Parts: sequence; structure tokens; C-alpha cells
Amino acid sequence: MKKLKAISLIVLGGLVTYFAINGFTPQVTLDKKVLDVPVSESVSVVGYRNNVGGATIPFRYHFYVRANESPLTTPFLISGTPDVDITARDSHSLMIKMTGEIFQFTNVVWVKDKQTLEPIHIQIDAQSKAE
Repeated sequence: MKKLKAISLIVLGGLVTYFAINGFTPQVTLDKKVLDVPVSESVSVVGYRNNVGGATIPFRYHFYVRANESPLTTPFLISGTPDVDITARDSHSLMIKMTGEIFQFTNVVWVKDKQTLEPIHIQIDAQSKAE
């Protein structure tokens, strides 16, 4: 009887953990490419629209640094606008100018380029929208 109770508690704990992780993880539905800017021969910045809520939630835009068409990982910028001006200062540095909301930003991104990890430093000049 004690074994059955212990097994039931373990299974219940596993189910609660599984649903808590999947229930609180933000859903991402990237449905439209809005940006593709080359930084170097093998590195580019790509942006996608996240259409998670349909007509009920405003779009958010996820921007990624990508090397050699590698899979997308974590976005370095999540904003409320697709209108960002990205300029490659050199092969390891970007400048971004934008007007609008920023929900998440990371200023250094590491990419695997030619079997080595390379840092991409990102500088941002952001203005809020006048209401």
C-alpha cells in the first residue's frame, strides 16, 4: 500500500511539473519574416512577427542574430514594432535605432561562426512613441 501511494505521489508530482513548465512558458508563433540584414558573410539579423494571440493580443516582433542559417535560439530583441533600423558597424558590432516599445533586449549575443564562438555587441538607440 505504501509503494502504491509513493508511486502515485511521484507520478502526480511529475504531471504537475510538466504542466507547470508548459503552462507558464510563453507561446511563440513566428508567422512572418519582417527583417533580414546581413552583418557579415555568414552572420545576419532576422526578425519575425509573433502572432500568438490572433486578434486579441498585439503583435510582438522577435529579432535574432543567426549564423549560417542555424536554427533560431533566443531573441536578442523583442519589440512592439517591426520598424527597426539595423546597421552593421563591423562584423562583431551592430547599431539599432528604433521608436516604440521594447519588451526584452540583450546587448551581447554569441554566435557559432566557423566552429568558434564569436561575440556580437549590440548598441541600441530607442525612443518611446509620442502619444
